[in-house]
Amino acid sequence: MKRFRQVAIVFAVSTIPLAFAQQPDPKELIRESIQNYQKAWRTGMKWSYTQTDVTCVDGKTEVDVSTVFPLDGTPYERLISKNGHALSPDEQRREDEKYNKELRRRQSEAPADREARIRKYEKERSFLADLPNAYDFKLAGEDLVNGRAAWIVTLTPRAGFEPTTPHAGLLRHIDGKLWIDKKDLMWARAEADVIDTVNIGLILARICPGAHISLDFTRMSDTLWVPKNITIKGEARILLVHSKNLNEELTFSDYTQNPTASAQVARR
Repeated sequence: MKRFRQVAIVFAVSTIPLAFAQQPDPKELIRESIQNYQKAWRTGMKWSYTQTDVTCVDGKTEVDVSTVFPLDGTPYERLISKNGHALSPDEQRREDEKYNKELRRRQSEAPADREARIRKYEKERSFLADLPNAYDFKLAGEDLVNGRAAWIVTLTPRAGFEPTTPHAGLLRHIDGKLWIDKKDLMWARAEADVIDTVNIGLILARICPGAHISLDFTRMSDTLWVPKNITIKGEARILLVHSKNLNEELTFSDYTQNPTASAQVARR
């Protein structure tokens, strides 16, 4: 029995380094998952999808359904129905006119203007480059997301963080949690909680503490994960005067690669 205990102790001690070695560095997980997310996002820009936007404000619910597709380098969103009904003739005409105007504008752009438009769109996500330095990370365990194993990483704003990209200053006011797929190292789920007032624009709006945002992704392939839905709940002060409860859900579906609609002019 004594010999058995000695063997058991030796075995247990010898496996401790292995157990720790299997625990990844959360910061490196974040870095690699950001790189993979950026690659997937660029690939996803070549796909079209249906976007359903459900908003509830002051007890009134509105549902807008749009098709989003690549139009000469950046996505274009086109409304196709409202509150479960097809657009009226006047609404359809306005959508057609808006689309045809934008299509002609993009097709007639000088190369420098086109590059500037694409850079401006890409810059909206440039704050992700600051994310590894904006937070302290902690590996908080493991979970299953849609039947797939994922690491859970919590994100706590790091004292002294100085943003270097547009919009990265918002990260100071947000706690986060990421579910990172173990196999693909892609984001399977993300959650964010506003812990301090977030200003949007100079006087446009303030998002109040307590607002919650969640984002779920769906796997198209081992290198392509795309958004499935986003929910936003909380309170905002619009123009710093009107207080409104935020309750919005965006659902993304019907992903299709290389749509032909982006090159067609709508009929009037």
